[in-house]
Amino acid sequence: MRSWGASRWIAIAAVAALAIVVGVLAIAAYQRANPEPTPAEAGPVPSFDLGVKTPTPTPSAPAAAPIALEAQRYLSVGGALWWRATAGACDGPAPVVERSPDGGETWIDVTPTYRGIAQVQSLDAFSAQDAEMVAAMAECETQALRTYTNGEFWESYPDVLAISRYVSPTDAATVVLPSGPVPAPCAQAWGLRASGDAVALVCDARAWSWSGEEWQQLAPENAIALTLDGGDVIVAHTTPDCAGVALSRATAESSSPVACAEGVDPAAPTAIDLAGADLSLWSADSLVTLPIP
Repeated sequence: MRSWGASRWIAIAAVAALAIVVGVLAIAAYQRANPEPTPAEAGPVPSFDLGVKTPTPTPSAPAAAPIALEAQRYLSVGGALWWRATAGACDGPAPVVERSPDGGETWIDVTPTYRGIAQVQSLDAFSAQDAEMVAAMAECETQALRTYTNGEFWESYPDVLAISRYVSPTDAATVVLPSGPVPAPCAQAWGLRASGDAVALVCDARAWSWSGEEWQQLAPENAIALTLDGGDVIVAHTTPDCAGVALSRATAESSSPVACAEGVDPAAPTAIDLAGADLSLWSADSLVTLPIP
């Protein structure tokens, strides 16, 4: 009896052990057949525009860089002779005045250094061969000079100075008119051009024209130079539509593009002038001529 009881307990233990082994093997087989999923990376959160489209930003024109006073330029196209000058400064580099007898192909230095010229305020051809300029002399005293000898000699004409329009050489915030000085529309006016009753200048990278009573801001932004076509103002400026210097006919309400001088550096000192239907643009070391409708 005792032997039979012991045998029975051994059999029960064996059966239990076998059941445990079978259970372990069954669990292992299930895990092999059904592996746990690997955690997936988080997908992008879906976006919804609700029918609203974000507009593509419009490219903006590069801002016109301010030009140092002494580097500012003047260009005037006459019938037989062309004239140009760098402004210079009373307390800085001297100006350089040149003439061209061959439409801008070559230039001859005609700076009246013997008169002690210090700064050019305006330069205009008033006949096919003759030119005049408003310039600051010793101690920044303003004079109007004319040449009737192809630039070899320049003489002072007080009566011409009395009717001239120019930015004061001692205060760039003041414009001198025959009726007297008036405040410029900014603290650093430059590039003034005058013809007949029309007067225009550049201030804070915008073109402005004088109405006879006040300054009117013209439409193009990023202005770098201007000239006059009768009562119209032609403005050289930057725009995303021109890979160079754009030219527009401007009023206070609008501007109409007329040409694009491609490849011209808008950051370089620039001067423009109109002769008939052709506009000449002097920038860096190049002179470009474009037809203007």
